[in-house]
Amino acid sequence: MLQVDIKFKPSFLPFSFVLLVSGLLLVFPSCTTDFPTEAEWRDIPIVYGFLSTQDTAHYIRVEKAFLESGGNALDIAQIADSLYYDPSVTVSLEKINTGERFLMDRVDGTLEGYPREEGPFATTPNILYKILKTDLNLKSEDAIRLVIERGDDKAPVTAETLIIGELELLENLPREPINFGGYNSELRIGWEVSTAARLFDLRFLVHYRESDPDQPSNLVPKTLEFVLNRAIEREDESIRVSYFLRSGDFFQFLGGALPVLSAGFRVFDGIDIQLVAAGEEFLELTKIGQANLGITSANEVPIYTNLSEGRGIFSSKATALREGLLLGPVSIDTLQNGAFTRDLGFQ
Repeated sequence: MLQVDIKFKPSFLPFSFVLLVSGLLLVFPSCTTDFPTEAEWRDIPIVYGFLSTQDTAHYIRVEKAFLESGGNALDIAQIADSLYYDPSVTVSLEKINTGERFLMDRVDGTLEGYPREEGPFATTPNILYKILKTDLNLKSEDAIRLVIERGDDKAPVTAETLIIGELELLENLPREPINFGGYNSELRIGWEVSTAARLFDLRFLVHYRESDPDQPSNLVPKTLEFVLNRAIEREDESIRVSYFLRSGDFFQFLGGALPVLSAGFRVFDGIDIQLVAAGEEFLELTKIGQANLGITSANEVPIYTNLSEGRGIFSSKATALREGLLLGPVSIDTLQNGAFTRDLGFQ
């Protein structure tokens, strides 16, 4: 089977970078799409793109997948001409409400600072399509259409998405300092979103320092990533969304993630709350991935695409980060003396 490289690596750099999904975001895992090795030749567009108003430039990966009769998938994957369209193919973004169309530049991602990972696919060149934020000027709730024109009387390949606007983590949910309370109590985390945001990935970045065994006075900064939920679905049209974390889950996570120190100590520095939002298209992708995973399923997951032809996803994303939240006295005491964390050496 011919496997098409469609990995998406979540990034919080100011770019809407493309490598076909993951995600999410939102995060977001790797996946592959298979095509028969012996079939009548046809041009199959492969697209991955997430647009964000927060990015300084937008990148979209547009490739093709095919395998001629008798061909070898691994050999063909190493031929760049088999992966990419020639320069005569154009990729544009259109603002549906105004009809304005913006032609994207064909660039080498490696030269842009985004080399392709080593693997079964050719890494040079690494063709992406780019447009600057200042040229496109995306706004919240803009309806955007991707248009790929391949010539030769072929119909344009299109996909549409609605741009996610501002994403804001609420400063009073939770209040600072954080007081987790008893293990069975709940901590509420809240945020406000625009209409287009439908799915969320929520994480804690837990910062602490650990003494160096060779130099006890030297404290080494470290960070743990605690995934609260990779796929929080927005249940209604309210602009406010909440997630409830059981307090015991936080301390149990720390107890399982950190080894007991044979010597030395740790100092807790704070928590960052990290949130990634994705559009309706990513929600549909997630639902399809979950639809056939039950006990009686055939374990064959349908392929999702929102392209008019081919495979891939074109959607929108947004990120938010609330930094430096400290723990209150009760939570610090639980961290130092609680059942899950008392042997971790926190001072």
